[in-house]
Amino acid sequence: MAANDADDSKILKQCQYLWEEYKYRHDLIWQRLFRFTTAVVLISIIPYIQQDIVLRLGKYILIAPLLASILAGFVLIVMRNELNLFGNIKQAYRRRQNNLLDPDLQHNLDEKSYFKRFVLFYLGSLVALSVVNGLIAWLIWIPQSVRSH
Repeated sequence: MAANDADDSKILKQCQYLWEEYKYRHDLIWQRLFRFTTAVVLISIIPYIQQDIVLRLGKYILIAPLLASILAGFVLIVMRNELNLFGNIKQAYRRRQNNLLDPDLQHNLDEKSYFKRFVLFYLGSLVALSVVNGLIAWLIWIPQSVRSH
């Protein structure tokens, strides 16, 4: 086996490992995104679907939208880290691939990905909507008499 073949074999094994890690991270990001979105939405709608609870809890019902906002902010921080790991793996994978591919098929490593921006924008919007929901719950659903106490 020539030295070049051994190098190619090593790079191929690295590509296979990185591909598995790439798929895992990508799926993990999407799973977390859907799970946390569901959790934030479910927590946020409690004041709207359980009006009898709103009347019993009074202003303490605002804990639900507050909790949703905190969860959304926490998810934004956690996902930023996950996206950085994913980006590093993607770059390493593409670099290794470029060592094996013909020049016409190689990845442009300088090209920016919109995936991270999209996810962070989405999560930032989720945080903002959670805060707005809390304000709406405070202004509309909580009676004026409860707010003044």
